[in-house]
Amino acid sequence: MEQCAPKVWLGDYLLLKKCTVLFVSCLAWAVTPAKAEFTVNVALTPIQEVLADDPAARCPSLPELRSMPVQEALQQLYEANGYTPLWKDSKRTRDLHEQLLDLAHDGLNPRQYVAERDSAEDALCRELRQSALYLQALEHLSRGRLDQQRHEPVWTSTSLLPPVRVSVAGLGVIGLQDMQEAFDSARPGLPLYRQLRQAYQAMDHDPPAVPAFADGPTIKPGSNDPRLAQLAQRLMVSGYLKPLASAGPLTEPLLPSAEPVLAQPLSYDLPLQQAVRAFQTDHGLQPDGLVGRQTVAALNISPADRLLQVRINLERLRWLDARRHHHALLVNSAGSNAVLYEGNDIRWQSRVQSGSPNRATPLLDSRINRVTLNPSWTIPPTIMREDKLPQIRSNPAYFAERDLQVLDPQGNRLDPADIDWSNPRGVMLRQPPGPDNPLGQMVFRFDNPFSVFLHDTPSQSLFARAVRNVSSGCVRVEQATDLADHLFHSLDARQREQIEQQLASGRTREVRVANGPQVLLTYWTAQADTDGQLYFTPDPYGLDRKLAEALDGVLRSSDAGGRRAADR
Repeated sequence: MEQCAPKVWLGDYLLLKKCTVLFVSCLAWAVTPAKAEFTVNVALTPIQEVLADDPAARCPSLPELRSMPVQEALQQLYEANGYTPLWKDSKRTRDLHEQLLDLAHDGLNPRQYVAERDSAEDALCRELRQSALYLQALEHLSRGRLDQQRHEPVWTSTSLLPPVRVSVAGLGVIGLQDMQEAFDSARPGLPLYRQLRQAYQAMDHDPPAVPAFADGPTIKPGSNDPRLAQLAQRLMVSGYLKPLASAGPLTEPLLPSAEPVLAQPLSYDLPLQQAVRAFQTDHGLQPDGLVGRQTVAALNISPADRLLQVRINLERLRWLDARRHHHALLVNSAGSNAVLYEGNDIRWQSRVQSGSPNRATPLLDSRINRVTLNPSWTIPPTIMREDKLPQIRSNPAYFAERDLQVLDPQGNRLDPADIDWSNPRGVMLRQPPGPDNPLGQMVFRFDNPFSVFLHDTPSQSLFARAVRNVSSGCVRVEQATDLADHLFHSLDARQREQIEQQLASGRTREVRVANGPQVLLTYWTAQADTDGQLYFTPDPYGLDRKLAEALDGVLRSSDAGGRRAADR
């Protein structure tokens, strides 16, 4: 028995081994083709479940974004956090609160980005709503509180690629690690914005009401006027006139809570004139010391209205910076000046003459692609109809006095005497190149449907004006030659010499500009220098009031509850 047992066990063992090999082989055969169909069920987090479906249906109070779908933005944000709640982290919540408070210095309303508790809303929806409001705050800071195309629309060239910007979701992800870095990255880096923000922060945000400055005859140097005391008071309150700068007895304060006027001016003397000139300079007026209609109008803009004016221009600069490329020429039609930036460094700047109130320079976004040397000027239909034809009809010697050609649609010369100027048809007027050509020596061209461009001008004396809205829509450039030098800087010495020779020849030539700067014809009426000194310009196109009403309306409203669009 002892000898038989091992034999039986060995046989059984061998049989078992064969069966095991067969079983493993069968199992491998059975499992191999099933790999593609095998699924591991992993439980989704509650946040993941909501975002995988329609979060707006689950949480109706979820706000929207303009720059991307809020569901997509939340997906990216929570994916970076492992689909776990963001706002259970007390430090992150405190950091967010601190950054939201700082938005007040940007002219935004911090309360609109806080998800206040709602008894009808569960904790998950409040979590998602706060996250969406966080993203919305970053969007408003980086791209504007309002949708520009609904308020001050800009024509944009289709050949211009949009600037590279971190998405709102990308900014939000940055904030998971460093909330201040997220808001600093969102905040426009344009120096114009940073300086205006600093000035806005220093303004009195609860300014006193002031009485209106009365209309009357122009106050001239040396004249007497019953409004002089009020004028002195207003300039003292705004910091343009020091007390005791003018002679005279003590008067009672003209403003509530204001210090007494320590000097009653008996005449419009030199210290008061100097204060008026400084006020005029800072408010975009001709600093002539005459207190006339425009100066009275500027004096009657209340401190509260100035505060709102700075707010709307912070908004405009947010719009502008969101569009701005690294190499960008910014033309401000309100202030009639132009600045060429590379990044945040100024490469060129100049005074310009922009469109008159009746022929406004349009808002557009394009790119300079060529320069015309020694251009001829084909008079646009509007200028011909409204300006030239009345002059031609009233002056029989009009063409004899001017170097102006009459052409048919094919460009053939016509005799002006053969044209019925009471009803001209099929004719064009063209002025050949020369020192009197309104386009000067060069034109900077860019794609647009308005037939506008930047150009040189023989009307150099007009640059001395404080208000330079005098053109028919195009932009006349004071330092045109310097701008051309910047555009041609990448050419070699031989090419630049050829351009100089062509310019001197008086013949017309087109020069292509490779990788020319973006040109933004835009509009703002307030800015500040590096010291925080504010400068205002008149509002030649009357755009401020409507934008102020729209922005003030949304800043006063509460966006904390109710699912709605990001813009009104």
